[in-house]
Amino acid sequence: MKRKGFIVLGLIFIFIFTGTAFGQKAKKPYELIQWNKPQSIGQRIGGQQYVLPEGWKEAIQGVTKIKVSNFGALEHDPATVLNAKRFEELTGIKAELLAWAEPPIVAKTVSIFAAKSKAVDVLCYDHPTTYMQMVAGGWLHPIDAIWGDPAVWKLYAPPTKKGLTAPDGRIYGSIGQTKTMMLFYRPSIIPKPPDTWVELREIAKKATTEKIWGFVFPAGGEMDIIYPLRDMIYSQGGRMVDLKRQRIIVNSAQGKNAWKMLADMVLTDKCSSTSVLEYSWMAASDMFAMGKAAMVMTHTVDANRFQDPKKAPGIQNDWAVAPPPKWDKTKPDAYHASYFDIDGYMINKFINDKQKAAAMLFLDFMRSYEASYRELIIEGNEAAVLSVYDSPDAKKIPVPEGRKAAMSRAVLETFPPAGRALTDIIKEFFANAITKKMEPMEALEKCQKTLDEYAVPE
Repeated sequence: MKRKGFIVLGLIFIFIFTGTAFGQKAKKPYELIQWNKPQSIGQRIGGQQYVLPEGWKEAIQGVTKIKVSNFGALEHDPATVLNAKRFEELTGIKAELLAWAEPPIVAKTVSIFAAKSKAVDVLCYDHPTTYMQMVAGGWLHPIDAIWGDPAVWKLYAPPTKKGLTAPDGRIYGSIGQTKTMMLFYRPSIIPKPPDTWVELREIAKKATTEKIWGFVFPAGGEMDIIYPLRDMIYSQGGRMVDLKRQRIIVNSAQGKNAWKMLADMVLTDKCSSTSVLEYSWMAASDMFAMGKAAMVMTHTVDANRFQDPKKAPGIQNDWAVAPPPKWDKTKPDAYHASYFDIDGYMINKFINDKQKAAAMLFLDFMRSYEASYRELIIEGNEAAVLSVYDSPDAKKIPVPEGRKAAMSRAVLETFPPAGRALTDIIKEFFANAITKKMEPMEALEKCQKTLDEYAVPE
């Protein structure tokens, strides 16, 4: 019996020892990467040249390619293409960019996740409208490890950390491109830009002629009415999303002010056209570029487009830029705010662990100073890493100081799941107001009621 007992104890000891050793050998590939070495994460990715973390070679051994979805045609994203090539130079891993048309991209992404498909490693998302939907689906690989340095958040706009942190306290997304908006105006018509929305409305009325609209805004395409409505709500210190209740709110006091002013500019002041119902944000921008509008709120990237005579023939030597207006003179300057958008990246939970390691490495690079530099200087998007605006080359782009200030004050809100679809309801009811099917405030209240009907019951 004693001998048997010793044998049993020996077997238990061997099992424990080998089990522990096996546990060490079974460490997942992405856990081999030491993200804070040879420097802290903030230092590695915040320098002018990206530095790979230690352990990356062992982690991605055998991986030769990752597939990455992209918002639209690659010809419009030269910085993304160059960054993918640079990533391949650094790691030997080809990042195959999949140019997906934007309208079906959410449905396509959800289909891949729902099927637990391994076909795509990294998928793109529009942060305000789809990040929470993807998180809620349980489809994403958590990437807290690449954010595991408190100093790293200092590189980005203030809302970034809160925006990327999911309700469970974990992080599932990273940064690809960033953008915000500013007010563009024509000095030949408007010598001094408005500081507030109240002033903007009065100036727009005076600037309107038979040939030129005082102010144009988009209300026709997917998400487009959200841009001006959201900016006007932020200019009053309000927000569009009730995070606690996970609902979109448009009939707050700030929302009512914004909705009424937009409707009044079309119906009462007639300084904006009823054709706003047909304008995407790009179409509104084009109206300004063709010289048919005195003012427009549009993406800062349009500063690059407006200086091109072929793309903006109607405003050459006659355009300038100003901060987003605050609502009125009583509001603090911090309310000179537009929305902050992240076109981000997320990792498919269903791919194998080596592919996850390679995907995490790709995300680490794409949020770096080096990648942000290409986004700003080459493509004209905003720089996620704010210090890029202080580089010598950034001084050569249109209005770098104004763009940095706009990014620093921008507001990031995360819509509840299916939030992008809910914006179609807002577009529908705003159209009801402009076409006089309903009184503007009646349309707003019915819009809110419909949004509430779509929300999770309280």
